[in-house]
Amino acid sequence: MATPIRLARELDCRIGEFLRPENDAVGIEVMSTSTSSIFGRVNRRRPCRICGKPDWCVFVRDRERISICMRVSDGARKINRHGGAIFIHDDWREYRPIDVRVVTDIPQEPIAPVEIRDFVYGKLIDLSPAALYPGALIAGEKGLRARGLGECHFDNYGGLPAGSRERDRIAQLLLQEIKDRFQSAGSLRGIPGFWEDGHGTHLWKPKDYLLPRLLIPVRDRSGRIQACQMRLPFTAKNGLRYLWLSSSGLPHGTGSGSPLHFKFRLADLQRDARIVIVEGVLKADVLSALRTELYVVATPCVTANHSALVELTRGRPVLMGFDQDYNSNETVCFHLAALIARRLRRERTLATTRIASWDARVKGIDDAATRNLPINSISVQRWLDRLSPRFREIAMARLSEIAGFPPQSEKRKRFARSVNGGD
Repeated sequence: MATPIRLARELDCRIGEFLRPENDAVGIEVMSTSTSSIFGRVNRRRPCRICGKPDWCVFVRDRERISICMRVSDGARKINRHGGAIFIHDDWREYRPIDVRVVTDIPQEPIAPVEIRDFVYGKLIDLSPAALYPGALIAGEKGLRARGLGECHFDNYGGLPAGSRERDRIAQLLLQEIKDRFQSAGSLRGIPGFWEDGHGTHLWKPKDYLLPRLLIPVRDRSGRIQACQMRLPFTAKNGLRYLWLSSSGLPHGTGSGSPLHFKFRLADLQRDARIVIVEGVLKADVLSALRTELYVVATPCVTANHSALVELTRGRPVLMGFDQDYNSNETVCFHLAALIARRLRRERTLATTRIASWDARVKGIDDAATRNLPINSISVQRWLDRLSPRFREIAMARLSEIAGFPPQSEKRKRFARSVNGGD
């Protein structure tokens, strides 16, 4: 029997058809037989074990040992590509055969202080810069140059070698560097991406790849590198193109988490400055490079870091620049509305929350900036009015659920006039 963690990974790409609100009615299952035999939709009789709600979330039918919650992400093992937070319930171990090895039994290390991570990741980029692989990482169809970055930016990025031997060689060099710099740190334990076994210290997975991967530094509010993302030179079968440089699940490894990425130093931010929130670390880099006047912060995906974003932007004007697939992807619309609602609940107004809008033929705000297209700011009310009836229903349900936003149209209009700014 597969472990829940492995099962969750294998099922990740099959959950999409479950995350549709029209399947919420009790007893209705319109998905394929093979998929519906694995997943179950929550309902009023069987609500989500994480958030307690009867809609949107799903669970794995096999002893119900895995919940995939669309509302709560804190404490989840991972966030899947559809925005669902995967939780593995402790009581599943009662049914585990004695010969099954559990991933969580592998020793893991607490994350190292950010000063150490910043030093090691900086040295890693110096030892293996993206410029070593210009064809794959800089000049290619999806390379840094095509994204709108210039030569003055290339040194900010690294290239993760495709071969495991070369990565091990770099790990040994970094091990010596950290011993020379930090007397208290005798190893690379606690730095996401590095792990140890009886053969020494390693970087990333114990396998070879065909092509190198772009290393993107993720910086904290003081400009220090707190983690790294990797960009694959192709889209994987599961639809993923970005991965965290993590060693979670490997001996003496460490997970990276999903931290925010700052393109400004918070201490330098003026009180009335507007913060622009985007989805994607590299997207933030491109937008900041092309529109230097903006104060940009990135969350890895629209589902992550809502609490941190609400706290960061408390009392400040905000422009949300997420990809415009909220018009076609119900899950994206669901989570964007949730973030708006949480900010409304904290700020008690929508006047300081604006939505970025640009040519609908261009998906990302960075693409709009690269093409020098105008980027407009619209109110939340106008954003709602632009949505299709079905997507407006999804957004209004989340606003009502989280922030008490009046669901009826007339009440909504009166509410909007009292709390919302004009266009």
